This record gives sequence, C-alpha cells and structure tokens, in this order.
Amino acid sequence: MLDSRLVKVARTLESRSKDRLPLGIDALDEQLGGGLPVGAVTEIISEPGHGGWWLAMRLLAAVKGRVGLLNHDDSFHPPGAALHGVDLGRLLVVRVKEKKEALWALERLAKNASLDATYSWLPDLRDVELRRLQLAAERSGQCVLLLRSEKEAGRASWGELRLKVEGVPSDGPYFAKATSGRPRLIEVTTLRARGGMPRPVRIEVEHGTGAVRGAAVVPHRALDAEPRRATGA
Repeated sequence: MLDSRLVKVARTLESRSKDRLPLGIDALDEQLGGGLPVGAVTEIISEPGHGGWWLAMRLLAAVKGRVGLLNHDDSFHPPGAALHGVDLGRLLVVRVKEKKEALWALERLAKNASLDATYSWLPDLRDVELRRLQLAAERSGQCVLLLRSEKEAGRASWGELRLKVEGVPSDGPYFAKATSGRPRLIEVTTLRARGGMPRPVRIEVEHGTGAVRGAAVVPHRALDAEPRRATGA
C-alpha cells in the first residue's frame, strides 16, 4: 500500500514538473522544455536596460489567467506594460513600500491559487524568503517570476530555473545587412535548471514595440551567428 502511494506521488510530481508557461518565442521555449516552469520560482538575473524587464513582460502577456504584481517602489509603468501586450485588466497590482510588508504581500500573492503567475522585482531576498516563495508556488501551482540584479546571481537559490538576460552589442554581420533600423539583441543564458542545462538563446527585439523579429540557439558560443526568423513573435 505504501509503495503504491509513493509511486502515485512520484507520478504526480513528475507530471507537475512538466507543466510550462510558453513565452511564445520558439527557440527559447524549446530550450526550456516548453516555457517557464509552473508551480515553481523562476529568477531572471539582469541589469536595467538589458532585457530582463522585457522578458518578464513577455511572460505576463502570455499568461491567460490573472497575474499578481508587487509594486514596492512605484516603478511599474502600466502604459509600457500594455505596449508590450500585457492585459492590464488581468493584473492584480499590490503597492507596499515597507520591506516587511512587501515580503508578506509577495508570499500571499504566490500562495493565491486563483492567480496563474506572480511577478516581483523586490531586491535582496534571503535564502529563507526564496524557500518560502518556492513552497508557496508549489502549493498554488503558479509561475512565480522574480527579477533580480547581477549581484544576487552568486547566491544560492531554491528556484527551479535561473536565467541571465543581457544585451549583446549590435555590430555583428547581420546588422551590416539591416536596412530598416537596428533591433535590440538580447541573449538568454540558463544559470540553473533542473533536468539539464539548456543552450543560450539570442533574440532580436524590435525597438519601441518589443516584438520579436527572430530567435536562435547560440551555436557553440558563436556570438556573431545570425538569428533565424522566428514564428513565435
């Protein structure tokens, strides 16, 4: 009887780990096994202007249900999010400035089973706080997305996935052939993942709209490889 129960639990956990939220970027979704993990914490390591916020908006726009958002410093700009495809009517925005109250609110959002995802850029999270968020995500079945700075990249993580997002100089051979302006070039590298390490993916992003013009896996770290056209725009 005990063995059969253990087998049932193992199968449930295995099926849950396969649930993903696709970002709609074919090359990246393929590398990540279908998208970002559900029932888990995903960390995006990025500095301002390097594409981390853009990737987070990409997820919020892709979520079909409701999204919780912790706006602890009043930096969230709704028109900018809407420009990137985020449905503001599906956002539950919580504004809390005190760190202790912000942590409490973030954990409550992550525990809310009526939400499909929770997004925050609250800085300096401790290991114990990340552990509580991971447990909350596992209970609610959410995708909990945290935007963090590079100084936090060396810290231990309880999350299932950690991505580094950074801008790449746009002076490669592809741009020499461009005729209608230069798109941004962003590279997504996996720093931590369960079940194997995906390859880095390079993405061309249209200035202003944030639309994807192309995406490709980086071949053997050949930084000047031309991204292929992508259907997942």
